[in-house]
Amino acid sequence: MTSPNSSKARALFPHVIIPAWLALGATFKMLESDARLLPKSVLETLGSLGLTEGNLLSYSLAGMVGIEFLLAGLMFARSTYARPAAAAILGLFCLILGVELAGGADSCGCLGTWSPHPAVMLGIDGGLLLGLLLTWRRAGRTTNEGVAWGIGVACAAATAGVVVVQTTRTGSEAGTPNETTVVSEETGDRDNSESKDLVPAQAPEPPPPANWYCTDFDAYVGQQWQDLALFRWCSIRPDESTTHIVFYSRNCDHCEEMFQFDFAGRDDLTSGILAVEIPDADTEIAADGSLVRNGSEWPLPETACTFARLPSGTNWIITAPLVVGLNNGTITCINEGDHAPCMELE
Repeated sequence: MTSPNSSKARALFPHVIIPAWLALGATFKMLESDARLLPKSVLETLGSLGLTEGNLLSYSLAGMVGIEFLLAGLMFARSTYARPAAAAILGLFCLILGVELAGGADSCGCLGTWSPHPAVMLGIDGGLLLGLLLTWRRAGRTTNEGVAWGIGVACAAATAGVVVVQTTRTGSEAGTPNETTVVSEETGDRDNSESKDLVPAQAPEPPPPANWYCTDFDAYVGQQWQDLALFRWCSIRPDESTTHIVFYSRNCDHCEEMFQFDFAGRDDLTSGILAVEIPDADTEIAADGSLVRNGSEWPLPETACTFARLPSGTNWIITAPLVVGLNNGTITCINEGDHAPCMELE
């Protein structure tokens, strides 16, 4: 005969611990509403399904957050499907984390910007899955399955709506995505002035979408940069002296190390670099055309780079630094997340 205490212990995993963990991760994703934080394997899958164009990526993120809250609601409400749902979602998480680890990822976006290393998350999710399987036994079910589904659907609808509103508001508050204020008429300036990185492209380009993501950067190799919209969106475009284009973020630790340790004092290397800043989607533009800083950005060291930026108002889903090697305008190398391979640095 099963004791009441053992029944409560078996119910702890599917009805308390796992849904609380699932709701925590979904809450972080909802509050940040940033598709750039999704695992790369997930973004690639969405891209192959055509779900990264325009606002579809925002809706996809909203759908994923909604599903997580739906399952958490079903588990909390002791639905008949609590255990299968918990096993399925944890199994999927472990699969994704395994793919991310195999690809060398150092963050999975599971808890937004607070996400630990994928190995840590795999240990947590795997441990929860193991605990669920070891205590798997039919336990008490809800007295009203309809109520359980009602709770789950209500949670899903509310949170998905928040994500859609958040992403829509980000795009509208940022202004016209392709709008760039002219600060300097000179081109080719090679200093670190905040005002010199805002010279607009030589010809108007259709504005980028609300979300931009490339599923296969390797396909760029062998193409002319002029044929690819990403480079035409840069406020300064490459010229015949450009040997590398480096897309970077002022909130990226790897980018800071790249500038401080490999670019500073290396005019022989950086004189051919077009350094393109990736702004956040909600970055504001000051009256003088510069980006409004919040004080968390690392300082730019003295280099011989030419500085530019991408338009604000777009969610640029790029793992910085993104380094592109050029030879007479032809892309010879491209590497996302690490600058050393394309620049032949040890």
